[in-house]
This record gives sequence, C-alpha cells and structure tokens, in this order.
Amino acid sequence: MRGPTMYGVVQLRRIGSEVGANVEQASASRVARLLGAWQADEASSATALRTALADLIEGAHLPSGQMMPTQRALAEALGIARGTVSRAYAGLVASGHLSARQGAGTFVRFGRRGTGDGHGRLASFDEGPATVAIDLSSGALPGGEVVARSMPEIGRLLHEHHLAGDGYHPAGLPELRAAIAATISQSGLPTHSDEVLITAGSQQAVKLIAAAFAGPGSLVVVEDPTYRGALEAFSGGGARLRGVPMSPTGIDPDQLAGAARNADLVYLQAALHNPTGVHTSGRRRSEIAAAMHDQRAMVVDDQSSADLSWTRSGRLPGLERDVDSERLLLVGTLSKLFWGGIRVGWIRGPKATIARLTDMRRGLDLSGSVLDQLAAVLVLPHAEAQQRARREWLASQFSAATTVIGSALPSWRWWLPAGGSGFWVDTGTDAVALAQRALARGVRMTAGPAFSPHEAHGTFLRLPVWHPDGQFAEAMEIVADLIRR
Repeated sequence: MRGPTMYGVVQLRRIGSEVGANVEQASASRVARLLGAWQADEASSATALRTALADLIEGAHLPSGQMMPTQRALAEALGIARGTVSRAYAGLVASGHLSARQGAGTFVRFGRRGTGDGHGRLASFDEGPATVAIDLSSGALPGGEVVARSMPEIGRLLHEHHLAGDGYHPAGLPELRAAIAATISQSGLPTHSDEVLITAGSQQAVKLIAAAFAGPGSLVVVEDPTYRGALEAFSGGGARLRGVPMSPTGIDPDQLAGAARNADLVYLQAALHNPTGVHTSGRRRSEIAAAMHDQRAMVVDDQSSADLSWTRSGRLPGLERDVDSERLLLVGTLSKLFWGGIRVGWIRGPKATIARLTDMRRGLDLSGSVLDQLAAVLVLPHAEAQQRARREWLASQFSAATTVIGSALPSWRWWLPAGGSGFWVDTGTDAVALAQRALARGVRMTAGPAFSPHEAHGTFLRLPVWHPDGQFAEAMEIVADLIRR
C-alpha cells in the first residue's frame, strides 16, 4: 500500500470509486487512533467495534466514499482477531454504513461528505475513559509553584490598570507583547512589540499560521515525525503534507531543499524537537538556512519546547539568527515552562504578517484572556529559575524512566534527547497494536503514526519522562506482560 519516495513521503493508495472519483484508503493506524477506547465490557467485541465505527462514520471522521482498511490490517492495529473485524464490518454493511465491493474493498456508504475535525492525533488531551488508570499519552507537565504565587497579584493589576477598559486586546496586552519582544531580542533577533502576536497557546498560533499560509491544496513541508498538533492544523485546513525524515542529528538540509521546492510553508522545530527531543546544532541550523535561502516558502520555527533543555542553561537557540526574519515566523508558549493552564503563546514575525494574523485572530475569538496574560506578565520574570528547576527535575525523571524500561523491556531502544518532556522509543514491534492492547489493560499510550504526516514510525511510542506516584513502572510491567503473551 505504501512506499517511500526520495523525501520519505509515503504515497496514499487511491482507489477509483463507482463514480470515478479518487478515494484515499483510511490507514489502519488512523482508524485505531480515532477509535480510542472502543471496547465495552457489556458488549461483545464485534458489537462494540461495530458501534464505535458507526459513530465515526456518522460523525464524518470516516467520510462517505472513503475506503476502509482491510480486515487483516485493522485487526492487527487493534490487536484483535480478524473475525471480530469481519463481523463488525458485516454488521455495518447490513446497517447501511458500509458497502462491500467484490474485489475492490469495503467503503463508507452512510455519512456526510468531507472529513471530521481531525485525525484523532490530539485525543490524549481528553479526560479519557474511566477505564484508563495510567495515562502515558501526553507529555504535559504539572504547574510550577510560581504560578500559584502570582495569582493574588492579578486582582490588583486588574483593578488598577484594566477593569476600566473593555478587556479586548486582539494582538495581546501591550505589556506582555513588550515582554515577549524583549525576550526574543535577547536571543539575538531584535524585535519590537508590533512584531509579536499573543495567542491562546502555541496550538492556536500554529492554527492561525495554517489558516494564513496553508489553505486547501497548498504544500506544507514538515519533519517526520513532528508535533502532532501541527499535523492536525495543516491537514485540517486542506493542505498537502510532505515529510522529510528526522534523524538523531536533525533534518537533512539537502533533503529539505529538495522537498521544499514549490512549498508554501516549511514547519520546523530546530530548538527542541517534539516528539524526539533532538536539538539541531548551530552548524546544521546554518545549513538549513542556506537550504531555504532561495526557496519561496515561509519558514516556521516552533520553539515551544525551547525552555526545556536538560543540559544547558537558558532557552535553546533555534533559527532566529539564521533565517531571514522577513520569511521567518517564531512560535512560542509558556505552557511547557510554567503550566498548561496558562493559555498564552505567541507568534513573532514581520510587522505586516503579524497585522494580518491579528485580523484573522479577531474572527476566531476576538481577544485572548486578560487574566491569563496578566499571569504571564507576572511569571515571566521567573523564567530563568523555572528553567533551572525544570532542567534538574526532567533530567532525573528521564534517568528513572529509562532505568524502568531497561529492566522491564530491555530490547527497547530510544533516541537520546537534549531535553523536553518525553522521549522517542523504538519498541521493535507493532506499537499501534501494542497501544491498543495496553489500552484494554488501562494504560493509554501514543504510537508513532500519530506524529507522522504519512502514518509512519509504526514501531515507535512517544513516552513521557514523568508520571505521578510511580505509575510509569506499573505501566511498563503491564506492557511487558502483554509482550510476553
């Protein structure tokens, strides 16, 4: 079904439908991800699977006309018997949700045209079903104490400076824009307040960039693997995605140059890469800048994890000193350093581009939360101390996590991260099926295809370095038991 091109792009198989349209076949890993915790104790496996698939079809997550995965492929991805999938498909054919065509495959028949809101890559940020006892699907970190200490001061700032106004600041609070501009200037890229747009977290920042530069049919080049939220933002807007393979030393500049020809946008994470934890060296960053010099594409450097270095003080550098600032958009956030509950991110770019993105933002939510932005103003002066605290804690957590894996699952291998809240683990087996089997035992994990524009990296898991109360060790023992069976 799939084969690599020179850029690591995996081609989707397209099937001619009854009316001659080209139809993409849904990958088994994507369907498994969308299904989530589909099994139910009170129903047979086939009945539960049929019900869950019907919900996806009726919600247009599997749109009308799409070809379903083969029974064997879906069974392998879910870690169940092929007969279970066969019975579920048969029930969906009988109910009119699917149609089976001799020699052609099984297609979605009932449902709306188009696609749902996404590919299920961000499902780990849901609360999760009650059956999930241990959630290892996200690298989100607990909040720092400095956040709680800043809360009482917010009331005073509101009363003295903000309550008399209407509270609408589409580009962000002036004092916060100035503070972020100063931080970026210190990194080596002179920045003025009007070159900064404050957003409700980095995900909104990427979503705005996608809306502005990656509309239907446009070409976006990304690292493979990459941040799954970016994949949702770009694919949700109808863009075509082209992946360039990541390695433990970063993306290859020559491959990037070839892949970026005729691209509209190039999305990178040079400071600290999610999900692998790779930091791109200064020499490689210069080579990337040279590779992009004659390209027409806008370059996005998502620096959301740059504060989480394990080996050096301060923020890790990205492309801010290398790529022409007129063609560069920097994305940042306070969520990883301080707390995900502070929904503050930003975009740094050319003044005209920031004005355009601000206009688009007005149509999205008018303005960000003044309370969150005041919290950001109050915690920013503590960034250096918080970076130091995160650095020491995360490095020790990573050491403990790898010790657990080395004992419970000695055949597993991982990329050595320079920082971040998670690490990229090669299980040497079908990680999609393993994650599904683990979910049935109460452990939720995210498999590699969620981070790939082409559903690649099927043997990988992205695991967090931290989880409370020793649950990481318990989860790895459960996974080890599943593998032994």
